[in-house]
Amino acid sequence: MEKKITGTDGEVGAVSYWNGNKEVGEGEQEITKIIPEERIESELRFLKPFASTSDAYLQIDEVDVTNSKVTWGFSGKNKFPMSIMMLFMSMDKMVGKDFESGLSDLKSKLQ
Repeated sequence: MEKKITGTDGEVGAVSYWNGNKEVGEGEQEITKIIPEERIESELRFLKPFASTSDAYLQIDEVDVTNSKVTWGFSGKNKFPMSIMMLFMSMDKMVGKDFESGLSDLKSKLQ
């Protein structure tokens, strides 16, 4: 898979681009807002196989002095005919495994 980052990684305006096989497609994610130690917001742009744009976020909430809860999510609107197709598709089946893997990687890097 081809990957590249433009801008300064970890700062507002940085764009992470990828282009891979039919399973990962092509897209990019741009950091749009950072609230230090609380939240990172981004715009997720899928280019192939289906074009769509979503708002994504990582929310960090302190549980106690040594533990935090991280919530990773995204939301977006689908235009017709994708809006109809999404009624029959499971987002959890499509990206759930990737979310779990990403959160697990984050946890291992922070320990």
